[in-house]
Amino acid sequence: MKNKLIVMGLTFVILIALTPLIFGKLMNSKYNQMLNSLREKGIKIKVVADKSSYLKTDKILDVVIPSKILNSDGIVENLKLKVETKFNNLPVTNVLFLGKVEKVTLSQGFKAYEPEVDTFVKKYISFVVTTPNFKNYAYSIRDININDKVQIGVENIKGTFAFGDIIKNNINIADIYIKDKKGLIEIKNFKNSFEQNKNGSYSKSTFNVTTEFKPFKLQIDNVCSTLKTVISKKVDVISTLGFASLKSPNIADVDKFKISAEIKDVDKKILEKISKAKNKNEREKYIDEAFEKGFAININSSVKNIDAMKQKLGYYDLSLNIKFLPVKNIQQKINSDDLKFIQAKMHFITTPRIATILMNIYPKSAFLFALAKKKNGNIELNLELKDGKLYSEGQPVQ
Repeated sequence: MKNKLIVMGLTFVILIALTPLIFGKLMNSKYNQMLNSLREKGIKIKVVADKSSYLKTDKILDVVIPSKILNSDGIVENLKLKVETKFNNLPVTNVLFLGKVEKVTLSQGFKAYEPEVDTFVKKYISFVVTTPNFKNYAYSIRDININDKVQIGVENIKGTFAFGDIIKNNINIADIYIKDKKGLIEIKNFKNSFEQNKNGSYSKSTFNVTTEFKPFKLQIDNVCSTLKTVISKKVDVISTLGFASLKSPNIADVDKFKISAEIKDVDKKILEKISKAKNKNEREKYIDEAFEKGFAININSSVKNIDAMKQKLGYYDLSLNIKFLPVKNIQQKINSDDLKFIQAKMHFITTPRIATILMNIYPKSAFLFALAKKKNGNIELNLELKDGKLYSEGQPVQ
């Protein structure tokens, strides 16, 4: 019996002693899989130091994240980070990432701002990321508080992201503000969700805005913007922007504004060329190529109610559909007023007050409103451009 207890005790001690070794190998295997998976997504990762021990894995990484992962709308070319990763070589453990930004590289059109942006992020941007499984990650970024000539703050920054066949990122920021003795600009409850796969991407942001410069005050609630990209041989891009209400005391009161713009059937290869164009001339050349293939644009916008300077102006509802037929030498066509390559339809309904304001701002629009119908006290305009000719309510405009 005594010998059995000794054997059992020794076995238990050996198992305890081997646990960090066994789980260290398992965790490092998963850890390396994670690094390789990130590398396959286009993130450059290099292990530059290893401070690991028997009980703990501790490595220092140089990480470079390109723009396609950052979702920076073409502003940031890449971010270089210094990241320390730590985890215990034990059965139940979270992996901890401690990171700081070391270098920001901006795209060609924003190079002039690079030194200032680079200095700022290196000074203020550091983060903590944790994961229990190398699949889902939670992160927080240190609050930014600057007190100089103005006060700048970005507070309570948290989010989650996941890498796989689908890349997902969600970020929440409680408060973003710039203020001084003259006034305040503040964005509260900013939330962004981003999702990307081989067939496209989808991004959505929501927030509230407050601006105060005495006696002026502006409050915009429930702002929502989205951007959706659908990719095959052709590319569709749909962008929306709206808000529930805009209020500025004694100046304006706007309810339920929204606008959406859709670009359809753009050749994928041409769009890639436009995004990589190095200068204006090269970009214009590729835009001409897009017109040679043809594409379409759809715009929809509406407002439920507008009050301005204590006057009730009413509402509007607009839909505009434009199809650009394949055409060569587009600039030449435009200069010679040859618009047969454009097919367009517009439906616009609004109140007489808003129509009058538009005519005062854009005097040339008076000609169009002269063609409009008056229906139930509203102004209704239906226009079509076809074969280079303008039609109103189906009748050619002379």
